[in-house]
Amino acid sequence: MFEILSSSLDKVIDLLARLSYLGVFWLALLDRLTVFLIPAEIVLPAFGILISRGEFNFWPVLIWVTVGSFLGNLALYYIFLKGGRPFLQKYGKYILISRHDLGHLDRWFEKYGEKLVVWGYILPTSVRSLVPILAGISRMNVYRFSLYTFLISLPLNLLYIYIGIKAADNFKSILVYVEKFNYAVIAILAILIVWYVYRHRRGKHLTH
Repeated sequence: MFEILSSSLDKVIDLLARLSYLGVFWLALLDRLTVFLIPAEIVLPAFGILISRGEFNFWPVLIWVTVGSFLGNLALYYIFLKGGRPFLQKYGKYILISRHDLGHLDRWFEKYGEKLVVWGYILPTSVRSLVPILAGISRMNVYRFSLYTFLISLPLNLLYIYIGIKAADNFKSILVYVEKFNYAVIAILAILIVWYVYRHRRGKHLTH
């Protein structure tokens, strides 16, 4: 996804330039709801580039982006609170997720929920999209989730937009490093998933 969007960044910017501020809101909302399909690390700096060209104003973009992303995160939280948790409780065993594992996740979020939300959002990778999903599944307190989501999203949105303003048309060079970091984090997650599957299979073997 990073490669596709970075190779056609000019087209992305031209498309965004046609949006009204209401369009900015809907794009920010879809950025969250589509999880991995519209990386904010590209879209928000692209808006910054448009601000630097005088096609948008800074504060309306920041406000609409923040409202849209916040509501999108909150919607994902409720979707997985109401649907994801019951689904995993019933069918999780088929994908190696037991009720015991859900209990571990609950305890992690009860003890470290704020830190998990903060660091999950800060990482400039696809991992950010998993934060509201895991928070919903673990039944994190909605007020705590909402507060930390807003407190982290606002400065992060400001930072990404500011990067676009300052980098302007040189933003493609920055994307190279963002893409490499994204792949590194995904590789680490893949290793952790393999370890998780191995641990489960080994555990089952030892109980037989």
